[in-house]
Amino acid sequence: MTGDIAWGGQWEHPACGAAGEAVWDDEDTAVSGHDCGLDGEVTWSAEWQCHQCGSSGDDRFDDDTTTYADHECDEDDEEVAA
Repeated sequence: MTGDIAWGGQWEHPACGAAGEAVWDDEDTAVSGHDCGLDGEVTWSAEWQCHQCGSSGDDRFDDDTTTYADHECDEDDEEVAA
């Protein structure tokens, strides 16, 4: 992980029952790599966390989605104000 915000989550394909998990940086694409040939979408349930301030959130999305936490860390602003 090279970024300040990391994602981690689980994917599942209900049509065949396959599932897995992965960790990736914010603004990267979540890709399961699953291709069983059955119909239906692979979906993700994932959480993100900011390594600087500890903020976090979660989301659900389809496979091959680029994730954005839409988080502006203001930890630096708080340190300046202190």
